[in-house]
Amino acid sequence: MQTSSSVVSTRKSIPDNSAHQGILQSLPAEEYHSNPAVGHSSLLKLMRSPAHYFNYMTSPREPTPAMQLGSAFHTALLEPDVFRQNYIVAPKFDRRTKDGKAQAEAWEAANAGKTSLTPGDMDSVEKMISSVQEHGGARLLLARGQAEMSGFWTDQETGIACKFRPDFLATNGDLITSLVDIKTCVDASREGFAKSIATFGYDVQAAYYIDGLEKLTGKRVGFYFVAVEKDAPHATTVYEASLEMIEVGRAKYRASLELLQWCRKKGRYPSYQPNGEIEKIDLPRWASNFNIED
Repeated sequence: MQTSSSVVSTRKSIPDNSAHQGILQSLPAEEYHSNPAVGHSSLLKLMRSPAHYFNYMTSPREPTPAMQLGSAFHTALLEPDVFRQNYIVAPKFDRRTKDGKAQAEAWEAANAGKTSLTPGDMDSVEKMISSVQEHGGARLLLARGQAEMSGFWTDQETGIACKFRPDFLATNGDLITSLVDIKTCVDASREGFAKSIATFGYDVQAAYYIDGLEKLTGKRVGFYFVAVEKDAPHATTVYEASLEMIEVGRAKYRASLELLQWCRKKGRYPSYQPNGEIEKIDLPRWASNFNIED
């Protein structure tokens, strides 16, 4: 997939130049996430069960330490100015003493609104960025483009409002050439990351983003993963999503949108056994391959 699409500008909101509806916008992350349109993450929850989707959409979510580190790395890599503005390394204070506690409280008040990182987290972020920059393919993909643009459209088949926020739109002159997604992972090897794609639904994301960008621009481009290991030596790899992967991901997200349409019409968000079924269960195939000796 080497076709390209019209590039978006850095202005706040740019009308689409194609015949398709929608715009690409530069929005704060909070504004994007507060928009009730459906993103790929919520569709992944729906694939588990409608009940999990409903809980995901209606319950507050606290980021885990791993998620916070991943967000810090994304921001530092793609939006260094935003990173310097919003993140800070927290010094160590001896809160057991009166003076130490007072110093900590004064520091927290002076840096209210910023996300604090430990020195160890900051060291990991810096090393992951260095690893990405040292990888020729990653460096080429991230050389020119726009980070964290937001797009909104309406799915024509279901009428559901949809949204996406690509990590990076790689550009060549005035053309968008690629969708690039940054992933932190445990194993960035080809086999290891393929397992992550299946486990975390990255195929769904790739297809959803490719189709979303096509809705907004009328053109289709390739989707690339930049995978970076969270632990030393923070190895970086780059993979292009295959056509087969995109087709599988597309079938999954289309089925999810249709299921969501049904849930909304019925006002029901059932779990695994919607009609209270009683099912037999077996060991998974890998666990049942066991010879029992007399």
